[in-house]
Amino acid sequence: MQRSSRVDYDAIAELYDSTPHREKSADSELIAFLAGCGPTASLTLLDIACGTGNQQIANRNVAPNARFVGLDGSLGMLRQARRKMPDIRWVHGDCAALPFISDSFDFISCQYAFHHFRDKAGMLREVVRVLRHGGRFALYNMCPQESEDWLYYTYFPEAKTRDLSDFWPPGAIVSQMAETGFTGVGVERRHLHFEHDLAELLAGVRHRERNSQLLSLPARRTGPGCGGS
Repeated sequence: MQRSSRVDYDAIAELYDSTPHREKSADSELIAFLAGCGPTASLTLLDIACGTGNQQIANRNVAPNARFVGLDGSLGMLRQARRKMPDIRWVHGDCAALPFISDSFDFISCQYAFHHFRDKAGMLREVVRVLRHGGRFALYNMCPQESEDWLYYTYFPEAKTRDLSDFWPPGAIVSQMAETGFTGVGVERRHLHFEHDLAELLAGVRHRERNSQLLSLPARRTGPGCGGS
C-alpha cells in the first residue's frame, strides 16, 4: 500500500474537517463534462485521494443518479466519509495500483493530493488504464513555484523548501501525462486569495496536529511568535 510520504492521515482524520477551507462545492470540471454527456445514470465517477469525502458528496448534487466512488489510502479518512454518505462506494486502495478493472470510469478527479504520492507516474498510468475512452481526468494541485506571496512560506520557509521538492511544476505534470498516454492535456491557473486574521491564523498554526501542511515539517521548528509546538 502506497502511503503519503508527508502525513499520517489516519492520525488526523477525526480533526480534518474542523480545519479551514474544507467545505466543497461541485467540481466545475465535472459540471463542464456533464454538460456534454447524456443521461448521468450511466456514468461512473471516481475521486482519487478522496479524504473524508467532501468533494464527492458535493458532486452528488449535480449528478444524483451517477455512480460515485471515492478512493483513499487512509482508513481513518474513509471512516469519516462513510459516516457522512454511506451510499457512496468508499474504497481503500493504492493510487498506483487502482483496484478497478480497465475502462471503469467516465470522470476521474484528484484534488490537492498529487504531491503526496510516491509513485506519481504510476498513478497517472493507472488513471489512463481505468479511464474510459472519451472520459476526462481533472487534476488539481497547488503550485509553490508561483506562490511567493503565500503567508505560510513567510512564517515557515521550510514548508516552501519541502513543497518545491514534492510538488511537480505544471510543465513536468503535462510532460508526464503526455508520455503516459493522455491526449488534449491543458493547464488552467487559478489564483486563490483568502483574507486571514493573523491572530486567528497563528492560533490555528499552534494546532499542528490539525494542519497537514505543517505536519510534514519537523516539530522542533516553529514560526516567529507562534509559541511552542
